[in-house]
Amino acid sequence: MITIEVSNDRASRDEVARYLPNNYRLTQWVTEDGDYIVQGDDHAGWTAEAYVIPRLQSGWISAKVVDWDPVDVRDCPHFD
Repeated sequence: MITIEVSNDRASRDEVARYLPNNYRLTQWVTEDGDYIVQGDDHAGWTAEAYVIPRLQSGWISAKVVDWDPVDVRDCPHFD
């Protein structure tokens, strides 16, 4: 699974989602800065670095591949 961090400075969640191919999806996760987390699998020419990130950047949306270990909700102190 490839993880991409997408800046929230210039785009809403809906705008980011419109740039993604079918093999990548916008997750419910965000970073501490509020940036969006996109995850997916590279398939044929639809890769993170050769297609997804350049496509986002064509709309002036900053993005980069990151290592991401999401926190299990049960590990959060506010989880009931």
